[in-house]
Amino acid sequence: MKFGHHQSFYLRVNWLSKAFKAIESDPRFFYDDHGFEKIGLGRNMVKSLKYWSTAVGIMSEKKNEERKPVHVLTPIGELIKQHDRFVRRPLTAAVLHYLLASSKEQATSWYWFFNVCNLRSASADEVLESLNEWVFNEFDKSVSIQSLKRDIECIRQLYTSRSAVGDDPEEVVASPFSSLNLLADTKQGLVKQTPDIQNIGLDALYFSLLVYGHRHQVNSVTWEELQVKPLLWGRMYHLTSQQILEVLELLHAEPYYPLTFVRTNQLYTLNFELVEPHQFLQKAYEREAAM
Repeated sequence: MKFGHHQSFYLRVNWLSKAFKAIESDPRFFYDDHGFEKIGLGRNMVKSLKYWSTAVGIMSEKKNEERKPVHVLTPIGELIKQHDRFVRRPLTAAVLHYLLASSKEQATSWYWFFNVCNLRSASADEVLESLNEWVFNEFDKSVSIQSLKRDIECIRQLYTSRSAVGDDPEEVVASPFSSLNLLADTKQGLVKQTPDIQNIGLDALYFSLLVYGHRHQVNSVTWEELQVKPLLWGRMYHLTSQQILEVLELLHAEPYYPLTFVRTNQLYTLNFELVEPHQFLQKAYEREAAM
C-alpha cells in the first residue's frame, strides 16, 4: 500500500509529456539527484512525477545490463506517448483514471475512494474518518492521519482542478482528470458526480472491461456486477444502472466491440472476447485518428 507518495502535488496535464521526454533521453533520469534542473520542475515535483508516472501505468521499473534500476515505458505508455502525450483526449484521461484507481498497491486511497467508499457526498473530515477506518480494518495497521489528509486533498485537486482561460501553458495547473466530471468540490464537501457517457467514451469503458477480465480471468459479467462491483463501471465511473444499460446497447451496436448481452432467468449477462487491453487501445486510437 502507498499513501502520500505524490508529495502533495497532483498530476498536471503536461507532466506526462515531460516524463516521456525525460526517460527517452535517460532511462535513469528519476535516479539523478539533479534531474529536476533539466526538466523545468522543482525537486519534489520530479519525485511526484515519478510516482504519478508509475501509478497511472505509463512506466515501470526494471534493471539494466549493469543491474541498475531504470524506467521503461509500458505498452500503454508507448501508446499514449505516440497518440496523446498531453492527455487531450477523453479516452486517454478515462483510461489513466481507471489504471490509477484500480491500483490498490500504488494508489491505495484512490482505490478505496472509487471502489469501496459508499459516501456520495461528504465533508473532507467525513471522508478522512471513513478512509482511516478502512485502512485499519484492511491492513491491520494505522497510517499517519496527515498522509491520509494529503491523499484526500490530492484526490479533490486531481478531479476538480481546471485552468482558467488565458493561463500560461507553461504554468498550467489543470488536471487531466478534471474533464471526466467525476467529482465536484462544493461548500458541503466532495460530491461524486455521474458524468455524461461521452465524457468517458465507449472505448475507455470497453478497455476497463478488458483489464478487469484479465485481472480476474473472466470473460463475462452481469449487469448487477457492472453496477456495484469494485473495478467496474458503476464504481469506477459513477454510472447509473440506466446508463450502464445504455452503454451496453451502444457497444452491441458497434462492430468494434466483440460482445453479447443475454438475459437468462431474470439475469442479464455480458459476454466479451478477452483480447489484450493495449491491443484494443491501439485500435481505438487508430479509429480516432481516422475520423
